[in-house]
Amino acid sequence: MHYRSVAGTRDEKFLQLRGIRPDDEAWRETHAEGADPFTPLTSSGWQDFPALNDLLPWGSPGIKANRSWASSPSKETLRRRWARLVRESDPATKSVLFKETRDRTLTSTADALPGLPARTGTVRDETDTRPALACVSLRSFDRQWLISDNRVLDYPRPSLWASADSVQQLFLNQQSSHEIDSGPAVVATHLLPDTHHFNGRGGRVMPLLHPDGSPNVAPGLLAHLTCSLGAGPVGATDLAAYIAGVTGHSAFTEHFAEELLTPGVRLPLTKDPELWHRATVLGAEMLWASTYGARLIDPAAGRPAGDVRFPKGDDRQVRYLSNIGHGVPDHMRFEAETQTLSLGEGAFAPVPAAVWSYHVGGMKVVNKWFGYRKAKPTSKKTSPLDDLHVESWPTEWTEELIELLSVLRRITDLAAAQRDLLADILAGPAFTRDELSAAGVLFAREADRKPRHRPVGTLFTDLEGT
Repeated sequence: MHYRSVAGTRDEKFLQLRGIRPDDEAWRETHAEGADPFTPLTSSGWQDFPALNDLLPWGSPGIKANRSWASSPSKETLRRRWARLVRESDPATKSVLFKETRDRTLTSTADALPGLPARTGTVRDETDTRPALACVSLRSFDRQWLISDNRVLDYPRPSLWASADSVQQLFLNQQSSHEIDSGPAVVATHLLPDTHHFNGRGGRVMPLLHPDGSPNVAPGLLAHLTCSLGAGPVGATDLAAYIAGVTGHSAFTEHFAEELLTPGVRLPLTKDPELWHRATVLGAEMLWASTYGARLIDPAAGRPAGDVRFPKGDDRQVRYLSNIGHGVPDHMRFEAETQTLSLGEGAFAPVPAAVWSYHVGGMKVVNKWFGYRKAKPTSKKTSPLDDLHVESWPTEWTEELIELLSVLRRITDLAAAQRDLLADILAGPAFTRDELSAAGVLFAREADRKPRHRPVGTLFTDLEGT
């Protein structure tokens, strides 16, 4: 089997096709893996690298409400929507408001999600107008609120909720359904991720820890890395930092653009202790910023808990130059010359062009964040409840935007160092999947692809070892 691709407009492609011959030299061999999509064989060594799905074997699509009204960047909006639903007395109208589906109706009952109080009865008979709310990661870098009621969520993924109980949990996410050719190959969050968290088009969530607190890592891998690298114990968090440092930037996807025509990230895992250290240092910065200071905290390294903003006096500090006002702006604009981002009458600076244009799989992060907060939401409506939204710009959204711009500045500032690191790793020796298997690392065991839960009545512990 051989492979050939053409690019350009429709007419340009037809013109190229007329010049193609079965025996010309532009054809390429395909890879030998029959179970993979039809893509060309490459000389990058990509097929020898272990896949993230093997390194972190338990994965999940992410939580899926199937009701857009059940999430919002505003807690008050969700309270209003829930109260409107609960107070509706007409069954037909209530059914439309709720948006009944095969898995959730007004008369459905469901067990409480792990770690949350039970809600007895059905939504039809509900009288409590105060919804249970949880902060989730709806899209990359976008924290929003979700009605955390199992009667409302079609696919809540209880195992993910159970695993989120850990203060060390991280969720890595890759695009597993569509090709990407720029932006980071992997993103991270400490919050429960939506099924479309990566870039609004699906993805695959890879938790770092199982619900029982044990590492979601291929058995034997951490022990092998500890012995081989000789740089001290390697824990699950170290592996997550390495992954983020190596794959969490555009240079990775651009270098492996052809390989990523087949969705699914593979990891060049260095054998060099110095390169491993560089990657984990960069990755720790990435994970700390990506989680808004909730993970990889180290004040001595400039990573304080819960505060990713730049301090006063730092040239990178995002300043709020003019007031947005009380209304919700319906437009946003960017001035590259002055590095100013404007929302209505409000202005923020400095915002480098790299921050403004930063995207994940084609989804511009700042634009998407604002799109969910405009007075007239553009997301697909599932119920008249979607028409309930904020009427004035909340003060906390201004703070959230400053934090988002600070996070993206920190991440984009690391890009050059990550590009150089990737080049050095690819130029040096790396573990192949076959080498790791021969060393005793266990890949693709079906049991490892299922979440491990702690027995009922046991205490929760986090395990960073092997």
